[in-house]
Amino acid sequence: MSGLLPEFLREGRYQKATIIMLALFAIGLVGFFIFSAGCGDGLEATMENAGAGESSYFSAPLSYGDDYPHALLSGIIGFFIVLLSVNYYGKWVGRRKGD
Repeated sequence: MSGLLPEFLREGRYQKATIIMLALFAIGLVGFFIFSAGCGDGLEATMENAGAGESSYFSAPLSYGDDYPHALLSGIIGFFIVLLSVNYYGKWVGRRKGD
């Protein structure tokens, strides 16, 4: 498993920063569910006022989660996908500039 992790995540300070960011996300997610439960967003309210129904042309391949555990898991997976993608892209660009 450690072979999949970028080199900088093997250092203690980056591990702490990653854990802190994920903890803040988990705490912030609670606030999101508390405040967004009964309120629609601006587009939803406008559509209801105009009498327009919802229609979708595209459905996302992954759900954002309608409850806390699914949303937390989706956020953590997304965090690591972006982190690893940016890291490997940076390595790739660095190698190209070195040629």
